[in-house]
Amino acid sequence: MAGLYIVIELLVSILLIVVGYKFYFLPQRFPIRGTRTPMTRLDHKIPFRPDWVWLYSGLYYPFMLSPVLFISDLNEYISLCVSFFLLLFTQIVVAFAFPVKAPTEWRNYAKHASWSTRFLAYVQRVDKGGNCFPSMHVAVAVLVALHLTQLNTIDQVTHMALLWSIPVLVAISTLYTKQHLLIDLPAGAALAAMVYWVHVTYIVAI
Repeated sequence: MAGLYIVIELLVSILLIVVGYKFYFLPQRFPIRGTRTPMTRLDHKIPFRPDWVWLYSGLYYPFMLSPVLFISDLNEYISLCVSFFLLLFTQIVVAFAFPVKAPTEWRNYAKHASWSTRFLAYVQRVDKGGNCFPSMHVAVAVLVALHLTQLNTIDQVTHMALLWSIPVLVAISTLYTKQHLLIDLPAGAALAAMVYWVHVTYIVAI
């Protein structure tokens, strides 16, 4: 029976992610002010490595769904979902207020040079940019890691290092695929930390 519940929760979670993206794209579909590109010298020096798109998406989505495997009951699942919707809502508000977009020229590459560039081009057709700040990839990955730590899934230091290496790899992938600027990454991590604090302080306590 437990296995059936996990399957149902995974399916519901996938549906919620699809619906959530409809709202996530609002700042870039209906901008209320012009976008900015606050680049640094380091942004210019980071090379374009399209192969990292497989981590950008291939590692990101399974990791996003992984807390479902460790949830003990429905109330915990609902509480978890609330925290992610709070993250989504907050990111949308910030993206509307401070719209950041990666340089357009970063998307000028040989789209059919490899399977990686083809997949990256598909990702960019769906996500046209314009709400890069804060990085939702980094925010979600950090929030997932915080929840997994809270759910006591870690019993060794090496396992903890492995867990937290995933948000780091996701963050690096956002830079190598030229999907984000450096400024987007710490902002995403800070947003996740804030939402997690609200979740633990107020939502879990209800």
